[in-house]
Amino acid sequence: MSTTQRGNTWEIWRRVLPVGLVLAAIVVAFIVTHEPLARVEIMDFAQEQQDIGSLYGLWTDEQKALKSMPLIDYVVAVTAGKTTAAIGPTWETFARDVRLTDEGTPPDRTWQRRVGEWGSVYVRQKDLPSPDLLTGLPDAEERYAALPDGTWVRAVAVRLSSSDFTLGAGLHGPPHALVYPLRALFFPLLGLAVLLYLLLPWPRRSGDIIAYDRWRVVLGDIMGLILTVVFVTMPFLITSNSALAVTEYWGLTLVFWLIGLLGVWAVEVGISAGGLQMMILADRLVRITAWRHEEYAYMDMALVQPAIQVAPKWLITASWFAALSGRRGAGAALLGAQSETRGFRITMKDGSLVHIWLTDQMGSVTMRGAQALPGALAAAGVPMSTESVTIRGMSVG
Repeated sequence: MSTTQRGNTWEIWRRVLPVGLVLAAIVVAFIVTHEPLARVEIMDFAQEQQDIGSLYGLWTDEQKALKSMPLIDYVVAVTAGKTTAAIGPTWETFARDVRLTDEGTPPDRTWQRRVGEWGSVYVRQKDLPSPDLLTGLPDAEERYAALPDGTWVRAVAVRLSSSDFTLGAGLHGPPHALVYPLRALFFPLLGLAVLLYLLLPWPRRSGDIIAYDRWRVVLGDIMGLILTVVFVTMPFLITSNSALAVTEYWGLTLVFWLIGLLGVWAVEVGISAGGLQMMILADRLVRITAWRHEEYAYMDMALVQPAIQVAPKWLITASWFAALSGRRGAGAALLGAQSETRGFRITMKDGSLVHIWLTDQMGSVTMRGAQALPGALAAAGVPMSTESVTIRGMSVG
């Protein structure tokens, strides 16, 4: 493998690996655990009895009976058949930590990660001092642990299902640190993606090689990454559950992923632009990309003429549909419809066509050293024409 081919291989990995890692980071960030959880709290039965019926002011016969009971009878009625004796230092420590966390002063980082919405405290059922306290119980079923000092700990079973996730609003209640166990990998994966992009060997271009400036390549890579990530990961952001995104809401996911193909195309363009280089030799023009190596002998060229590349009709139509579907985007659609790149069409004597694009959509020359190409072709005696031709496409180089 030559140095040029090796460099172009790195240009492929420079884009494929980081994009894959960024997508993986977002997907794993929304992988939901199926491990049963428990919402725990230190009971204040007196306050709970006082609060009966206070929410809407509507009372059932059962609530009226509970409200009128002596406190000791109320405790017995509520906990009957649901109580486990909690004896030992493990339960005492657990109850103390639950109380501190509920009061807003978690004893350590582990308990900080157990605080959910509205200040509720959650733990994994296996982390309870008595792991079998809620074993096999359905969602919302509750049990009580009675400590010798009169402290009561209530544990409510939490089993997540698809109904717990609201489109666009996500999950409410349990802390994300418990629900999304792999979320801690998010930033390490992003960091690895950045390091791979920056540290993989960059191609070295000598002064006589026509190639894109590196800053233009990097900017294009950023845009390709954004376009890919936004649409491919949008279903995961909307559902807040990776499994739901590809099962129950697969139709929504399919729509976004089809649009995300534009991002995949943008990544491919970045690979082509990063590896693209042209060399003007004495008898031929050499063009190398990450995908191919092509040589065009001057003696085999029949005609060189100016060429203009405009966006394909399907892309313009899609841009206008996107603009009309929302409040913004008409300007971008208009720019897309009017943008064009310029370069040359080389007609070979065997009838094949070669297109070389040298400017961006605004008409600025984007390839370093491209100014030497027209003079070299003319000096080689290749027939030239001033009549331009318009082509629809999205090629680079």
